[in-house]
Amino acid sequence: MADIVVFGAGQIAEVAKVYIDAHSDDRIVGFTVDAQYAKSDRFHDLPLVPWERLEEFFPPDQVELLGPLSYRRLNEFRRARYLEGKQRNYRFASFIHPNSHIYTTEIGENCFILEANVIQPFAKIGDDVMLWSGNHIGHHSIIGNHCFLAGQVGIAGATRIGEGCFLGGKVGVTQGLTIGDNCLLSFGVIVTKDLAPGSVVLRGAADPVAGFPSSRMRGFF
Repeated sequence: MADIVVFGAGQIAEVAKVYIDAHSDDRIVGFTVDAQYAKSDRFHDLPLVPWERLEEFFPPDQVELLGPLSYRRLNEFRRARYLEGKQRNYRFASFIHPNSHIYTTEIGENCFILEANVIQPFAKIGDDVMLWSGNHIGHHSIIGNHCFLAGQVGIAGATRIGEGCFLGGKVGVTQGLTIGDNCLLSFGVIVTKDLAPGSVVLRGAADPVAGFPSSRMRGFF
């Protein structure tokens, strides 16, 4: 059991508190944000302290950190705070939802893995990785440090996802590909070839709205 300080004071931090309170032996004892965003000294009835002064309230030998749980600036914000926390001698916790199916022990620190994720044998998850609900990580795949998978993402076996990538909801990546560092895959795209670092893959125009009412479709459903 560890005492945890969560980086954040917004909706995702609220979500993290609910999950950890319900499913972890760890205990959230406070929250932290950059000083300019610390508009109050309490968040969900716990201390909210400036990141720049964290040691005054929660010394490194007394707590572990979790977060930021954000993909802000294509994961660069989370990466920067994580590396700074390491330099300031903080340890980082991870949360893995008990209703996920995990068949690997190679999962890094500062990972946040929600319900219904499937991580198959011999997969590797780096440090500072966020896996929202319902993702599939195929066997022998590698998810690099500082990635964010938004939910219902399917990664086929023996695939390598580089560091700092953002994969939107319902992205699919086929077998054995290499996705370079810092790629952005928009929601719903299917990737069938290797991608160079820094690539952006966008979904096409939104599906058109039919020019007739749904009542005309009753005979088909």
